[in-house]
Amino acid sequence: MEEARAPRHYKVIIEPYEDGVFIATVPSVPGVAEQGESVEEALGNLKEALTFHMESMEMEGEEIPPSDAPGREVRNVGHSMQ
Repeated sequence: MEEARAPRHYKVIIEPYEDGVFIATVPSVPGVAEQGESVEEALGNLKEALTFHMESMEMEGEEIPPSDAPGREVRNVGHSMQ
């Protein structure tokens, strides 16, 4: 029987890039980055990539980075005054 693991939460940075694409990265897990045509798409793609990356790390016996974010969503929204 497998031991249940507590979920880990990581800070994610999503930035606009050229041609309206958004790039999502996880600073504490180097090498994990994804893109999407919207913030939601970039985040969804990143979640899939992060899951695959973590499973690969676990299979290779590598240490999984500890959580570095609270278990909640925080967003900054830019606004320009005209």
